[in-house]
Amino acid sequence: MADPLIPKDRIPWRHLVLFGWLPSPLKILAYRQFLGYRIGRGARFSFGGIVVGKSVDIGDHVEIGFLAVVQGRSIRIGRYSSVGTMSYVSCETIEMGEDAKIREQVYVGGPQLPESRFALGSRTIILQFTFINPTKPVIIGDDTGIGGHCLIFTHGVWLNALDGYPVTYQPVTLGKSVWLPWRVFVMPGSTIGDGTVIGANSLVSGDIPANSLAVGSPAKVIRSAPDFPRRLSESERSALIETMMAEFDRYVKHSGVTVEERPPFRVYAFQGRKWRLLRLRGPEPTAVPADRGDTVVAEAALSADTLAGFRSKGVCWLDLGGRTRSRDGSPLTEELALYVGRFGVRLTRDP
Repeated sequence: MADPLIPKDRIPWRHLVLFGWLPSPLKILAYRQFLGYRIGRGARFSFGGIVVGKSVDIGDHVEIGFLAVVQGRSIRIGRYSSVGTMSYVSCETIEMGEDAKIREQVYVGGPQLPESRFALGSRTIILQFTFINPTKPVIIGDDTGIGGHCLIFTHGVWLNALDGYPVTYQPVTLGKSVWLPWRVFVMPGSTIGDGTVIGANSLVSGDIPANSLAVGSPAKVIRSAPDFPRRLSESERSALIETMMAEFDRYVKHSGVTVEERPPFRVYAFQGRKWRLLRLRGPEPTAVPADRGDTVVAEAALSADTLAGFRSKGVCWLDLGGRTRSRDGSPLTEELALYVGRFGVRLTRDP
């Protein structure tokens, strides 16, 4: 059979054979020296994990999982992001913000056009077995979560258009802080506004406004602002933070961490190492008695002066009120940041 004019390598076998088997340090060295990729510090490539592109920019502490394939003409992956085991991402333009997670066995690909684009915002997540077709652009905003087995399509065609059957090629846009639980189907041309939740097993076709709860097939809005989401009072918010911290302590104790009260700090000890946590429950005091390596958890937004002081002293922080966190953190900081994520709390890393 004659080959088509334009080769279509779904699996880049040649690249996989040349680079896929290399240990992570050698793979990074080869990518930098021979292909001109820009790769930040602390990046890691598992066995068989490859990135194939003409213009590639990979940020600090990015992880490419076992047998994961990322290929496109232009690829930009922000710091602390990851692509999970055996996931496949193929598009003309691929953009991932910082702390974005593509979990195991996610498929992003399909027929491509010059404008094909897959843009995944910061602090987003796509869970297992989701299929995304970015023939037309798929734009996903910051802090958005996509559950497993979801389907997002930008084109719909099979039967002959000359016989009158419909052919659709339209982009899909998901705003910031959108939540798609498992098994949501998003049709071409759909737009979902900021802060909207779609019910599981729903089919989205058309526009869903911001700050709404929509369910069904096709999805219909059943609740919207100002009734959705429900606004918490200050006392309810403080009580919820108290619950989160108590649940975190219970979780780490179960894994062998000891927790001891040493006012004003709480000390966490594990495998011969110790870390101090200082919790600021109300407005921040004029002086915060934290030192290098300590973690500060603040309910109210921290001032710019306080954050500047933390940076200069090497103090780590999770600012729940201001929704920011230190750029890096101690193992305690990182574990707590991951845990509050279970409550939907995501924090922007300090630049």
